[in-house]
Amino acid sequence: MKELLVLARDRIGLLADLAYMLGQANINIESISADTLGDKAVMHIIVSDDKLGKDILEKGGFIVMSSDAIVIKIMDRPGELAKVARMLADAKINIKNVQLLTKENKLALYTLRVDNVKKASTLLKDYM
Repeated sequence: MKELLVLARDRIGLLADLAYMLGQANINIESISADTLGDKAVMHIIVSDDKLGKDILEKGGFIVMSSDAIVIKIMDRPGELAKVARMLADAKINIKNVQLLTKENKLALYTLRVDNVKKASTLLKDYM
């Protein structure tokens, strides 16, 4: 799975414009988180078509970077995310971004962007 990292100048209507562009291209936003740092906006987005989504947003004037992300499924109870994070830390794998996608039936789905996807995928195969 690919995550799109979108950088833009923060402004009123930014999210509306970005979501409109993707919607017009029939691209669904699967997950999104956004934050501002000064006058800059940083958005982490997972979409239904990452290649087309990246192209559409770049044509719309956004700076877009694409990176690999993995999705894990863990029990939705205290300490479970800590176990996964500790496994990665002990293996010297850096977590660059984590997002909770959904919780359902006592399970939580997270997306992780790490500095070594192959090693993390092998280590976390029982969670995938």
